Amino acid sequence: MVFLPPGGPGENKETVLESLRFTDSLNLDSVKITTGIRIYPYTALAQTAVKEKMIAPDHDLLFPTFYMAKGLEPWLEKTIRDWTADRPNWIT
Repeated sequence: MVFLPPGGPGENKETVLESLRFTDSLNLDSVKITTGIRIYPYTALAQTAVKEKMIAPDHDLLFPTFYMAKGLEPWLEKTIRDWTADRPNWIT
């Protein structure tokens, strides 16, 4: 099983498709896809999210907050929905 979290820093439509195609080529028993990456306090990702004004510098991140590269939504949701439609072992 593989966990695939598209939408991280630097991700774009082409890199998402590249990841989907590569993961598909592995012929895995199961793939779990979640959109975005959970932001944890005091991490490089939290610093990136602050720099990109996704979260405030004083955000405590007590409740789950996810990083999503700009320009991917709603495209990413639709792409994943379409991609998984005929792949029953891909879980969203």
